[in-house]
Amino acid sequence: MAIVGTLRGMATTDGAGASLVRVFPSYNLSYLDPFLMLDHFGVTPPAGFPDHPHRGFEIITYMLEGAFHHRDNAGNDTIIPTDGLQRVTAGSGIIHSEMPATDGVNRGLQLWINLPRKDKKVDPSYQEVTKDDLPLNELQGLTIKTLVGEHSPVSIQRPMVYYDVTLTSGATSAYIMTIPQGWRGFVYVIDGEANFGGAAGSAQDILPFEPEAKELSLPVTTDTSVRFIWVAGEPIGERPLFRGSFVD
Repeated sequence: MAIVGTLRGMATTDGAGASLVRVFPSYNLSYLDPFLMLDHFGVTPPAGFPDHPHRGFEIITYMLEGAFHHRDNAGNDTIIPTDGLQRVTAGSGIIHSEMPATDGVNRGLQLWINLPRKDKKVDPSYQEVTKDDLPLNELQGLTIKTLVGEHSPVSIQRPMVYYDVTLTSGATSAYIMTIPQGWRGFVYVIDGEANFGGAAGSAQDILPFEPEAKELSLPVTTDTSVRFIWVAGEPIGERPLFRGSFVD
């Protein structure tokens, strides 16, 4: 079976008093090649992430509620609204800040994606994508938003997919995740609960899956409702060297 277990994220703080769930890395899950980190944050002013550097990887920040104000040393100065996202390619190095743009709780997900060592010195770049630019498929009881993948404008160096899926129905609802051959990744549950290919998961759980020798169809079912992301990518096969906010 592709799902190898169910783990719970760890509540912590980072930046300037910013509250978050550090989904991984953790004591139980160091990284999932090519994915280095996933945070589920909920930040209220004056907390936030003031100026800090990054190097050697890419970042996708996806807003679930509220908004974030991004500034960087390349001159980008933008507001990321609810359901929008930003992609930062740190590459050879970038300095940026991410601060709450509303007075309430600003919630979102931040995913770090590794770069192969041969690509770690690429030029830094930034991309802002609004919710209207992201493909959305709505069926009875099922909503699928493509953050990275077919027809999404998000530009990522690594072959990968990233979906935001909601199942809402009074009766049993089902969805099939199709994972490409040899790709690795995870499911992270935002709200609700479901069964993922035989493994149960509820809010703040991560369910990693291992590469398979063939394309895999993984069923998801819920008797109530669930919102989750699932992310998969082609492994790099290089052990990352974590040096704080730099990854070599």
